[in-house]
Amino acid sequence: MVVLFHFKIGPSYGGFAGVDVFFVISGFLMQEICSKEMKKHGWVMGFYKKRFNRIYPALLVMSVLAFAVVLATETPDGVKSAFKQAASALTFTSNIYYWITSGGYFSGSSDLNWLLHTWSLSLEWQYYLIFPAIITIGNMLGRYRNAFYLSTIILSLCLCIFISRNHQDASFYLLPTRMWELMLGAYVSAHKFKNNYKRTTEIASILIIVAFCVLVKEGNTWPGSLTLIPTLCAAAVINACVSNESTVFRFSPIQLIGKASYSIYLFHWPVVAYMANNSIEFNPLSSTVGIALSVALGFVSYRYFENIRNLKGIKAVSAATAFSLLAFAVSSIGLSKYWISDRTIKLEEYKYYSDNAIRIKQFGNDNGICFLTTKYNDVSFFDKEKCLTPSSEKKNILLIGDSHAAEFSQAMREEFTDYNVMQATASGCIPIASIDPSSYCQKLINYIYDDFLKNNKVDGIFISANWVAFNEYNLLEKLNASLANKKDAKVYVIGQTKTFEIDFYKIAQKVDRLRIDKLVTKDSEEINNVMIDDFKSTELHYLDVFNLNCIESKCNYFIGNDIPYMFDRNHLTKEWAEVYVKEIKKMTRI
Repeated sequence: MVVLFHFKIGPSYGGFAGVDVFFVISGFLMQEICSKEMKKHGWVMGFYKKRFNRIYPALLVMSVLAFAVVLATETPDGVKSAFKQAASALTFTSNIYYWITSGGYFSGSSDLNWLLHTWSLSLEWQYYLIFPAIITIGNMLGRYRNAFYLSTIILSLCLCIFISRNHQDASFYLLPTRMWELMLGAYVSAHKFKNNYKRTTEIASILIIVAFCVLVKEGNTWPGSLTLIPTLCAAAVINACVSNESTVFRFSPIQLIGKASYSIYLFHWPVVAYMANNSIEFNPLSSTVGIALSVALGFVSYRYFENIRNLKGIKAVSAATAFSLLAFAVSSIGLSKYWISDRTIKLEEYKYYSDNAIRIKQFGNDNGICFLTTKYNDVSFFDKEKCLTPSSEKKNILLIGDSHAAEFSQAMREEFTDYNVMQATASGCIPIASIDPSSYCQKLINYIYDDFLKNNKVDGIFISANWVAFNEYNLLEKLNASLANKKDAKVYVIGQTKTFEIDFYKIAQKVDRLRIDKLVTKDSEEINNVMIDDFKSTELHYLDVFNLNCIESKCNYFIGNDIPYMFDRNHLTKEWAEVYVKEIKKMTRI
């Protein structure tokens, strides 16, 4: 499930739930193992040692090989990042590392993290550390053990659902909100439910998991209440305990894949990350090749790496320490600069473009806050005096929208010199009025439509957004309703710009210029075509800017050799924003 999902095989949208199924299985096994070992002297340290020796050898080999690939193909900055990822993976803290740095497991940029998949191993190890205490307490409680387990499950699940609402990344990566899945497996082991329909239960549960994998798409609240479906089905399959002769898993190919599944999981993600970092499209052919390579590497690891005698216990720790020191030294001196081109290294600067002074000025926050963001997340930060003061001497232009409006802010002020340019923008906010102004961005937008336009003279209104991000029903109708107070102002809707699956600076580093067109997302092109048709019969002027970087069928994505079209997946760099605004000015008659 997980491998198919990561290689973006169409009918496996919900394959990410494979990790949740794994947690249930693991929780069951840990309960089974510990309950048998508890009578032995020193069983806790023995448990830790066996778990470590089971996990670590293949993990260490995979980390070393992945780092070697990064060193050969990435910039010095990329190598530094890979060292931090490897260090977190080998210390079982990568779930915390990615919680802080990744921007979300389901974000488009997450594929660029070379060892992202190790988050689940880190969480698993953290569970191992506390489980001996849990099972000891459970046994001390005697007949109340199952109630203790069930209470732990319910508490962790409630915490998971609550935190997912506003802190989805924390809920996804951290043990307190994932512990209920592992404890569900432990509960199945501790509490032997009688099942008179074992075979039916197994088949029905597997079919539900398969249906979930095919039908459910990733969401912003995973894990949550929906996670109960695959986890409870996994628990039901385990509890059914169908005999080896009768189970649907008895077939040798399934058994063989099961034996190598840990190594397949370990080695599939670096293949995914290599494809993502080199902008290799995930199409049926490339994904099939990637899966085949992952399975082959997995079987090699299963055969040769998982049980290396010299990579267990203190020897494994020593080897990991030596590798970490070497990787740190290599990353510190920027060794890859000797074979990575200067242009590629220079483009890496755009990775940090969002935080530099050029971008802050470009988006209108250089001398007062005209663009609300997660940092400036309240309307009290908005500087009305600087951003919304009409002129009595010049015609007034108002720029409204999300970050895709804000990116034009500086360029509009510099290009429309005969006009007074005002700005009201908020990150992630669709520029239509709402009857429920619960967010800071919506409060700002409502103020503009319901108050500012009603009481101030504005000659031209420019509305822009990343329209593809808003699956808004009757958008045109709602825009017209929002603009009820526009008076005689001419309204221009700046259309959808191109978007990409990964940050454009990465594409600029690795992809031949003739291939870039193929990496433009289809949904951004489709929404632009839909909006062109919708706006034909309205007085709102739709500005089709989708191919402003193209002459006929030839598109250019660089100014000179070094200035890329965008710095992330969908925002123009300053220089390209200037190019767009010059063309936008030609399209308008205010």
